[in-house]
Amino acid sequence: MVADGDELMRQFKPPSLRNVANREPFMHAGQLTTLEAVLQHYNRAPAAALGHTELKPLNLSEQEMHQIIAFLKTLSGPINTQSRWLQPLP
Repeated sequence: MVADGDELMRQFKPPSLRNVANREPFMHAGQLTTLEAVLQHYNRAPAAALGHTELKPLNLSEQEMHQIIAFLKTLSGPINTQSRWLQPLP
């Protein structure tokens, strides 16, 4: 992977979904405060404020949105491992 250069302009690495329900605010600028708001955003796929958007509405039902949120909440929990495995490599 390239560590610098124009190839990485406007790029970002999304974080893991582990404990996602506990990491508000959401989105790259922190503009949404709940998982429900995030799903509603993607369900509507609003027009971009500037330029164009590649988002397409998900057209999820209320039940489907609740199911997705319930699933995302199951990804929360402590990491059950020895702390030595969580240290960066030298």
